[in-house]
Amino acid sequence: MNFHENFKKDMKKCDHHIADLRKQLTNHCALVEKAWKALKEQQRDLKMKTQQLEIKLNNKTEEDIKKARRKSTQAGDDLMCCVDVYNEAQFKWFEEMVTTTLELE
Repeated sequence: MNFHENFKKDMKKCDHHIADLRKQLTNHCALVEKAWKALKEQQRDLKMKTQQLEIKLNNKTEEDIKKARRKSTQAGDDLMCCVDVYNEAQFKWFEEMVTTTLELE
């Protein structure tokens, strides 16, 4: 009976731990999607400003393009960072699932 109660406690603890990791993974996935949308928006802005430059050439447009390029590059860097964090979280979740499953076995 004592073994059964300890097993239930261990199972519950592992279940909560895995659920927390799953939530973290879901949050990281949402951050990746948000970063992806930001990158798409910055690239769209850069494309629009580049097209404006082709239509009329002036200093303000060139400055706008430089700013848009910087923002686009930053958005790309942010996306890569989010993807790296997501991949780490996914790897950790997978390792914990395997470890937990082996412990419970």
